[in-house]
Amino acid sequence: MLEHFKNKYTFNLVSILASLCLISACNQGNNNETTPDSEKKDVSMLVNPVTPNGVRYKDLVFAEVKATRDITYGENTDQSGSKVSLRMNIFEPVNDQVMNRPLVVLAHGGGFAEGSKEDFDSLATSLAQSGYVAATIQYRLLAGDNARLQIAVVDAVHDMRAAVRFFTKDNQYNIDTQNIFIGGFSAGAVTALHYAYFDNTNLATASPTIKNYIASVGFTGTSGNAGASETVKGVINIAGGLFRANWVDAGEPILYSIHGTADPSYTKEPAAINDPNGDFTEGSGLIHPRANAVNVTNTLKKIEGGNHGAFFNCTECYAEIRAFLAQHL
Repeated sequence: MLEHFKNKYTFNLVSILASLCLISACNQGNNNETTPDSEKKDVSMLVNPVTPNGVRYKDLVFAEVKATRDITYGENTDQSGSKVSLRMNIFEPVNDQVMNRPLVVLAHGGGFAEGSKEDFDSLATSLAQSGYVAATIQYRLLAGDNARLQIAVVDAVHDMRAAVRFFTKDNQYNIDTQNIFIGGFSAGAVTALHYAYFDNTNLATASPTIKNYIASVGFTGTSGNAGASETVKGVINIAGGLFRANWVDAGEPILYSIHGTADPSYTKEPAAINDPNGDFTEGSGLIHPRANAVNVTNTLKKIEGGNHGAFFNCTECYAEIRAFLAQHL
């Protein structure tokens, strides 16, 4: 999956961004501009019909969802040296009386080159209708003439950690801190997987680039909300991968994956296998056998013949994600 986007950065990044000004990458290029508090939007939405006699966390039981947009959860410096203000959208069920609610933090796709936190509005709304608090986050993207993909992955993980800490720092959103899940699509799933499964125990098998960068910035990062808990219970992996599938170890977070079997990133992209810099991922087809081998609770939904974006044509996937989470609360 990363190989698809790495090729964009084999020549001058400035010329790339100029040619891509009609897509969301250009909007993301202005991430260092802060949205004033007065411009934050808190919008209540009437959404999908509720499920008759529905079960909270599994079915759609709330008719209305509140979306609070452009909440700043931290800031950090991107690879070009620019300060980036990190923002998220937060989705909650309206008139919810429960004071201890599970949280799902989602990150968009786009090969660490583009994408928007609004890309996950639909799934986040579905989760909120079921009783979860859901957040869709912005994270730092590739930036600068000499941008490096592996560093972008680490930066994104640091940003996601800060987003989780935002909720646990003072818990103003009534979060059940024992039931926090992270996930995403494509690059966002890569971010969530490395958050959950890449740590000091497997640093020795990381690339020199990652080893050196972790030596300077650490695993936790400095994107905000220092000192708060960042523990997560599980991962929702939609068409993502790990740099090394065997980084999944016993006792680590549970895992639910959705992946098209015709997607090159389902296993490992052939063109990237011998990449000396390690810029490839091992996808769901390799991660789940590893999870089984080390007894990590996991489920893989294979979309037979599906491509990288097969999830977006999957009519049952939202319900199956909610069912998996509900089963493990």
